[in-house]
Amino acid sequence: MYTPFACMNSTKTHIRRGQLTLIAAGPGCGKSAFIQSILQRGNLHGGLNTTLYLSLDSDSSTMFKRAASIHSGWEQSAVEDILENGDRKGVEAAVASATSHMRWCFEPTPSEEYVLLELEAYAATFGAFPEVIVFDNLKDVHMGVGEGEFQQLEEACVFMNGLAKDTNAAVIALHHIVGSLEDGLQPVPLSGLRGKVSKTPSVVLTLHRNAEASQLRVSPVKNRGGTADASGNWSLPINADLSRMSFTG
Repeated sequence: MYTPFACMNSTKTHIRRGQLTLIAAGPGCGKSAFIQSILQRGNLHGGLNTTLYLSLDSDSSTMFKRAASIHSGWEQSAVEDILENGDRKGVEAAVASATSHMRWCFEPTPSEEYVLLELEAYAATFGAFPEVIVFDNLKDVHMGVGEGEFQQLEEACVFMNGLAKDTNAAVIALHHIVGSLEDGLQPVPLSGLRGKVSKTPSVVLTLHRNAEASQLRVSPVKNRGGTADASGNWSLPINADLSRMSFTG
């Protein structure tokens, strides 16, 4: 999958097609903005991946405003002001162009059957499955396998791993971490995933911020085919400005 970050590419920290990748962080750390930025921007040479983004946690207005900031570099407050008082149609046209390779689903708690129907509809419309499928967040997928949260999480990972193999898409699930690490200021180890769902994914990346919140640190804690450190202490620096949804590195 295309990414714009040299630090990830040079260390073979790849999100690969045909595999399930889990990206985990505390609330407000920026994991949704991070993956949305990667997919919207592609690589530095114009390469973009067709994407089905299941935004189960954030509504369409939130994702639109993020997309506008990613495209323009404007602060989120400036985007909101323009949408209320300025050239709304111009912003909408710009976002539509910048995200033309992405399709969105905002069903809050989709079942396995619902997801499969979405993929069938996508393939019928475009003649192929998307190259990337995003689940934001893992906990919101309803598997109908019982009442236990951890069982739901594990079954969702198994389902998504099967999707990756069947469609050859890079399947990405965003996920939460245990409460003791939720401040987002310390490295998150592989054992820090909520529900301990590290067995099925091929790649697990955890995120935390530096003290000044000017960097997002990406820790490859599991990485089949590349370097990893399960402690989370080895991390890759991404310069981050969440007010503008800007990530560089």
